[in-house]
Amino acid sequence: LADGFVRTQGKPALVVAANILRRRINFEERSSAVVFADGAGAVVLTPSDDPDTGLLGVDVASAGSQYDLITIPAGGSRKPFAAGIDPREFMMSMPDGKKVFSQAVHMMTRCAVNALARADVPANKIDRFVPHQANARIFEMVRDNVGLSSVCETVRTIDEYGNSSAATIPLSLSIARQRKPFAKGERLLLAAAGAGLTGAAVAVGM
Repeated sequence: LADGFVRTQGKPALVVAANILRRRINFEERSSAVVFADGAGAVVLTPSDDPDTGLLGVDVASAGSQYDLITIPAGGSRKPFAAGIDPREFMMSMPDGKKVFSQAVHMMTRCAVNALARADVPANKIDRFVPHQANARIFEMVRDNVGLSSVCETVRTIDEYGNSSAATIPLSLSIARQRKPFAKGERLLLAAAGAGLTGAAVAVGM
């Protein structure tokens, strides 16, 4: 949406993502509590006359039949805050972690392959892979499935910053830039999957 605004209006756009996950984490479930984190990030998109910069290819997907793999059962309009509801129902729930893993890998892989095809950019021409930081094994498997080259850097921030949901990619972009500034001509691949189930990938030219 931001890219479309920039291209049609010729004006910069600011994209912001933030999550305060501590409000939705059950700290009695150590397997998930140690992974999730609060976070925020922002990206500025600006007009450019160079056709090789900006968003080169995009793919988004959803699988509504898998909606119950990641849920927060209560707190919305169907089951609002009220006395007598088990407090655990207001917390994030992932009862089948193995299925979440396999579906995330599948969705991120499919979206990444489609985004690269739409960008007309071969996988071996991607310089940096910036995945959603849900699980290191997920993005390593996606990397292999897509066929990224051995010299392509995978931006990894989960070890230090955890999974901040929607904020992980902008946060990772910021940290990657601090570690090694993006160079003109670099090509990035961003990919994510999350509740819904939803997924997306973007090929970006710097």
